[in-house]
Amino acid sequence: MPGFSPTLPLQTDPKDGFSLTQTYQELARQNLRTLVLTNPGERIMLPFFGVGIKKRLFDPKTNYANTNIESDIRSQVAAYLPYIKIKQIIFDNSDDGTARDDMFDSLSIKITYAIDSMSLIDEIQVLITI
Repeated sequence: MPGFSPTLPLQTDPKDGFSLTQTYQELARQNLRTLVLTNPGERIMLPFFGVGIKKRLFDPKTNYANTNIESDIRSQVAAYLPYIKIKQIIFDNSDDGTARDDMFDSLSIKITYAIDSMSLIDEIQVLITI
């Protein structure tokens, strides 16, 4: 069955050559994840594309930093994925003293979004660790 685009990370498929996204929901989820994980300047011909979340891993885990990240995610989605409407962004900073030691060098973000034209609500979880 033909698909929309190769799934990322690339995986071989004996039928299509590479695994392909099969639904618009998969495609939207992959596009949003790619936007969040891409650093500005990495995408050819789109120098401002990407949130660059990996560069924020060692930022102080404060409400101010979270607000800046959330603002960047919302503005990037509005510019490059206008069909996606962000409903909620939740940060799990794990800095309350009860988290495991290995969670202090990580950043976890859950993004809940909607695609109104498809009456779809979905979410992605982005976890960045060292």
